[in-house]
Amino acid sequence: MDQTVNFFKLPATYLIYGLVLLFTLSSSYFQGLNVLSKREFETFTAPLLVGFVLASFISIFNFLREKKKCREARFFLQTIESLAMALDERDQYTHGHARRVTNLSLILAERLKLQSKDKHLLRLSGILHDIGKVGVPDEILLKPDRLSEDEFALIKKHPDKGVKILGPMLDDENISKIIKAIKHHHERYDGNGYPDGLGGENIPLLARIIALADSYDAMTSDRPYRKGLPQNKAIAEIKKGRGTQFDPFLSAEFVSLLEETAKTPCPAKQTCEIFGRIANSEISKAFDTQYCSCFYNACARYKINDKKQRSPYLCPDGSFLIKNDYEA
Repeated sequence: MDQTVNFFKLPATYLIYGLVLLFTLSSSYFQGLNVLSKREFETFTAPLLVGFVLASFISIFNFLREKKKCREARFFLQTIESLAMALDERDQYTHGHARRVTNLSLILAERLKLQSKDKHLLRLSGILHDIGKVGVPDEILLKPDRLSEDEFALIKKHPDKGVKILGPMLDDENISKIIKAIKHHHERYDGNGYPDGLGGENIPLLARIIALADSYDAMTSDRPYRKGLPQNKAIAEIKKGRGTQFDPFLSAEFVSLLEETAKTPCPAKQTCEIFGRIANSEISKAFDTQYCSCFYNACARYKINDKKQRSPYLCPDGSFLIKNDYEA
């Protein structure tokens, strides 16, 4: 597992800073030192001690300041994440969307052997990818019919709105990557997406991964004006968009994953309480497409059945939380 950490969050960093400063402050006293002289050591004791104390205070101050910034960033993200989860419950058709997109993204990330730090950033990006929709009126977001051009134009602003929500943390390198993933998850590989019309590998990797998961979940989910596509038709649409809407390499890997796992549906499917609730339309059918009939190893209910214990990743309604295995 990758152990990459932020260099400026290590206490040792500030010890090094202190030693460098100590050397700088005291070196002037050594400039004329003749190693053969009989000068008493006390000549250098005072400046060394002053330099050491000053360097230590500066090191401790800088470390505490960075630690405070980390706590503030973590609290800010946790607050926004809670808001995103609330948005995820806004209506029965999009219910669980962010969680499913995140899990699909992480499953693809495993296939790609992404580093742990990138998986952690991908997890947060997936959960928050639609956070900008908090600024979209309910009458548009929950409209039971197809959107008009003007309404869709308003929906298309949600990536930029998401950037504004997370804007206060732009100076953090990691959060900046999350913001870019949120902003560009509706870009197309051929450059015809939005909001900036980026194309190819100019689109951030995390955004290209989320774009695949987001589109697949949208295709397989029911809407008031249409039924979700079955898995084979959704896979055909992903193949059709290879190299135009989607990254050709990533989409090929994603399709391979879907086709491989579709051959082995969940063995507990017919007796599972959650599948029964899906069949009764209490829970989105997309959970069946993506868990019961596909990635059932990522399903919290399957783990309960298998291990005879309650999973902390199960929501009260029976849907699935994101398993947080990727903390950096």
